[in-house]
Amino acid sequence: MDTRNHYADIIKTILSPIAKRHYDGLNVSNEAVFDDTNGHYLVMSVGWESGDVRRIHHPLVHLDIIGGKVWIQRDGTEDGVAYDLEAAGIPKSDIVLAFHPLYVRPHTGYAVT
Repeated sequence: MDTRNHYADIIKTILSPIAKRHYDGLNVSNEAVFDDTNGHYLVMSVGWESGDVRRIHHPLVHLDIIGGKVWIQRDGTEDGVAYDLEAAGIPKSDIVLAFHPLYVRPHTGYAVT
């Protein structure tokens, strides 16, 4: 199996349980959006808060596969998906914390680009 497909399988395995999480007191659901063709993987939180007063529509997690690396564009999870990616076998050198500015990335222990 090539690296891109292998990483995509790992990402989907990690994001699927996140998409099943529910929030007490909110009419919000999480939706997994997997685009294998273009290498985009998201969990979107969608719904309403406070009795249909405030619309919720935002990415909880957004990962891309770019140049053979997993780019974490957004991570709104409590523990961070980077740790899960590592535990599943993706080396730190293939994980980019893209939500950090370029000048910060060399200090994270993960890939810069």
